[in-house]
Amino acid sequence: MWASWRIDIRAVCLMASSAILFSSCTPKPSEPTPTPTPTPTGLTVQLSVDATDTGGNTLAYSWRSTDGTLSGANTASATWTLPGGPGLHFAYVLVSNGKGGYTDRRVAVNTDSLTNPIVALPSVTLSAPAAPVRIGDYYRSYISSGFTATPYFDKNGHSVDANNIPVVLINGGFGGPPNATYPSTGSLNTNVYGEFVIGGVPDGNGYWTSCSFSAGVPNLFCSSQLPLDSTFTFPMPTTAVTDYVDGSLAIGNPPMIIGTLALQDGSPCGIEDEFFGIHVAASAVLLDGAGNPLGTSTSTNYVGDYSLPFNSSAVSVQLQCENAPAIVVPIGSKLNSAGTTDLGLSIVQGISTPVVSNMTASLNGSSVGLFLPPPVGLPSDVITRSEAFLGFKGLDSRLSACRYYLAIGAVKTCDSSGNFTGAVTFDDWKRAVKIGSFASGPTEFSAKYVNKADLNLTRDHHSISYGPTQTGAYVCNSLGPPLANPTQAEVDTVVDNAQQGKNLVACVAMDYSISPGVNNNLPFTRFLIFGPSGQLLPSVNLDGRAEKFVPGTCVVCHGGDHYAGKFPEDGSGFADIGAHFLPYDAGNFLFSDKTGLAEADQEEAIYNLNQNVLNSGPNIATQELIAGWYANGHVLDKNYVPISWQTQSTDAINFYQNVVARSCRGCHVAQIEGYNLDHYQNISPTGVFRSNRGLAPVATTVCGPGFVLPRLAYSMPNSLVTFDRFWLSAGTAEDQPLLTAKFFGGCQLRTQSGDPYVP
Repeated sequence: MWASWRIDIRAVCLMASSAILFSSCTPKPSEPTPTPTPTPTGLTVQLSVDATDTGGNTLAYSWRSTDGTLSGANTASATWTLPGGPGLHFAYVLVSNGKGGYTDRRVAVNTDSLTNPIVALPSVTLSAPAAPVRIGDYYRSYISSGFTATPYFDKNGHSVDANNIPVVLINGGFGGPPNATYPSTGSLNTNVYGEFVIGGVPDGNGYWTSCSFSAGVPNLFCSSQLPLDSTFTFPMPTTAVTDYVDGSLAIGNPPMIIGTLALQDGSPCGIEDEFFGIHVAASAVLLDGAGNPLGTSTSTNYVGDYSLPFNSSAVSVQLQCENAPAIVVPIGSKLNSAGTTDLGLSIVQGISTPVVSNMTASLNGSSVGLFLPPPVGLPSDVITRSEAFLGFKGLDSRLSACRYYLAIGAVKTCDSSGNFTGAVTFDDWKRAVKIGSFASGPTEFSAKYVNKADLNLTRDHHSISYGPTQTGAYVCNSLGPPLANPTQAEVDTVVDNAQQGKNLVACVAMDYSISPGVNNNLPFTRFLIFGPSGQLLPSVNLDGRAEKFVPGTCVVCHGGDHYAGKFPEDGSGFADIGAHFLPYDAGNFLFSDKTGLAEADQEEAIYNLNQNVLNSGPNIATQELIAGWYANGHVLDKNYVPISWQTQSTDAINFYQNVVARSCRGCHVAQIEGYNLDHYQNISPTGVFRSNRGLAPVATTVCGPGFVLPRLAYSMPNSLVTFDRFWLSAGTAEDQPLLTAKFFGGCQLRTQSGDPYVP
């Protein structure tokens, strides 16, 4: 079924490296001046990019790198001084044409075979400051307004994620102070994704949302929602372990005037890019018969949709995409005072995104770079947005990442752009948690393999535990084999390389421990990312599409019971975001055949790695899963079926073993109970996953039926590699799309033919 798709093996092999505030694009916002943390200097390479614009517009250039120092002011070339030592390093360029078209690309430099002496990093003590006391938790949901026929994700159209909508949350009387509002004064606006996140909301209560579609004081009953809770039962229980609602508030009234604006190549006007710190979009405003504006303008959202309050005097809508000529769209007989006025799709004629054909990196005149355009020819092509994967729970900014690192004690200061100083090193972290050469007493366990199911990285895992309040673990990630059916020799090669420290992209560290004066002196889990030089990094590119910042890029899989949308940029965030260690699922790994690295040789180590997970404050789902795996000894049972599934139909058990265990469980096991798929009632075809109440239904997030929010369609699996493996399994003995359809009944599937839906 997928035989006609070409897989770019080089791009797939190297794709392992690489919340959003919104503003209008007119005029273009100034870019923040990067002030990176000083780092030890290594080799200096020259970067260049080859880019063209089909409309002949003058191109502008911005440069960023993951580590080292980089200089290049609006030119097609830049100078990049790398950190010392071996490893993979990445530089990015953002090319824009001034008329709404933006393209970013990256180049990699591998210093493994280059003479690049290791330079010692200054040592810093890992010490978290006193953090805010958590009162209540986060409430998160979305606002949609009307329906547009513009076919982004299906042939029938989609609802519009409504940005810039004032919102207030009101206690609905299920518990706590009746009619209390959050925030207590004023309101907040939905962001570019139609999302709102409100903090300080008491757990266990029921709430409804008040909105305004005229930029005024919220006064419209939008919809009622209940916070997701640990048991996910209705009516609302008296206690909740939870945090937020992840669903949609469908708005039928008041009437709205909506539409979509796109460039000639189908891309939205503008860009949302946290790595470069640039937020640009088009503007839309109603006009009367004389061409005068009616009310204030609004901005288009992340897919180019706009929604304006109904006005009987409106004759047209003016759309402005950065410096391109304005477009005036007549309304005419479409004006509908009783519902949605859908003006459909408008095109910025002659304007497309710039084409970046190549990037180079040279050292003393010799090429040392590898151009890495995003992988193509894969099922994930259906979702083109850079933030679509590894961002479902939230997308952080450079500033929110720095605030998170500040809260957990990994940096000393953050400037207003999110650049940090006084960062800990990888050795500093190892010293603090007593792992590696700093271990004292307990045995440190390790295992090396390819994590084929979710990131296709070669992983060198290490873990040590000093008891139920002090466990540390890290994984150093190197390049993996080709995504499509790697041979055993290819697996052996990448594992050998990882063992020798070659092709290192980044090391991710986690510890579950107590920081005096933080989190009421209770242990919590924290994340840190370190580059090949041991330098602390705020972001990592795990899907080949974009750098994504901590902690959002981590909690998408590791769970964030006290995280929603993004870590607060104002310093009010909690050090404990409610994250969890993940169990080591050998059924999703590829092992070397070489002695000492084969699966049989590492089974005992993996067993002990999982025992250490049980010392890291695991949730019930993780405890039950590990117990089930090892019910009969120290060899993980890859055919394990949870008790609640064992009495179900053969189709249901096949669905669990071949879909849930392969494409879902690896992340869902770390989420709150409502997302625990090992409990059959949470994903039963007649259960909560088939409703819109609190959880987005599987039929939307996996199979993407019509009449959905673009953000939710095909959002699961949320790892790009897992997504591709799910759909590429079609027609094989483990046909995951077919098993999903059988389990849910009527689940609509995607094909490669261009029609996203087949009954």
